[in-house]
Amino acid sequence: MKKDLAADLAVYSDEALRLAANVVEGVRVGAGGRLQVEGADPDAIFSEFMNEALNQQCRIDLVKRNYKTSQLILANALVSALGQKK
Repeated sequence: MKKDLAADLAVYSDEALRLAANVVEGVRVGAGGRLQVEGADPDAIFSEFMNEALNQQCRIDLVKRNYKTSQLILANALVSALGQKK
């Protein structure tokens, strides 16, 4: 069975949708958040896909929010590993 659905691009970035499509089998992402879901139970596949899209979007948002802090931690760790003082 095949179903055409859509994801809300105000909530999910194109990147998150494409990453989720790589994880969940049976979903193809098109332009404008259009989704093509294929399988025995498209509603279950769509539900699994949207959960994975939310996970991916949370990861993307956390990386953006914490990028500067993580870079400082990484720099300090590398300096410490080299045995040099700051």
